[in-house]
Amino acid sequence: MIFVDRSVPKSVAAALMAVRNDVMWLEPRFPHNAKDTDWLPVAGAEGWLVVTRDKHIRHRPGELRSLIAHGVGCFIFVQKPDLTKWEYLKLLCLRLDEMERLFADVPRPFIYGIARDGQLRRIYPPPAAPSPPAPVTRT
Repeated sequence: MIFVDRSVPKSVAAALMAVRNDVMWLEPRFPHNAKDTDWLPVAGAEGWLVVTRDKHIRHRPGELRSLIAHGVGCFIFVQKPDLTKWEYLKLLCLRLDEMERLFADVPRPFIYGIARDGQLRRIYPPPAAPSPPAPVTRT
C-alpha cells in the first residue's frame, strides 16, 4: 500500500488512485486532524510505503522516534519552494517504481528525500561516511 500523507495535495493522491488500487490518502482512514504519531504506527505495522511533503518529520523528536520504532519506510518531497500539484504528480510518476524497489530492498526504518530533479537521497539512516584510506606503509 502506498500511503499518501495529508501534506500532499489530495488531488495528487486521487490521480494515483485513478490508475492504481494500492494507493490511500490519509482520509478517510484517519481523521483530518490526525497527528503523524497517530498514523505512523499503523503505517509501520501494515507495511505501507509512506509519501509526505512534511519536511519536518525527520526533525521532530516524537515523530522521528515513532517512524523508527515502527519501522516505517518514508519518502519526503524536500523542495523549496513547494511544487505545483502537477509537478508533485510528475515526480511521483517518474520515481514511484524506484521508490517501490527501495521499499522492498532497503531495511526499514528509512527516510529518502525526493529532490526537485527526481533524485532520491537517503536521509535516515545517514549514509555512512567513506572510510579513510589505509595508511601506506613503505617496505
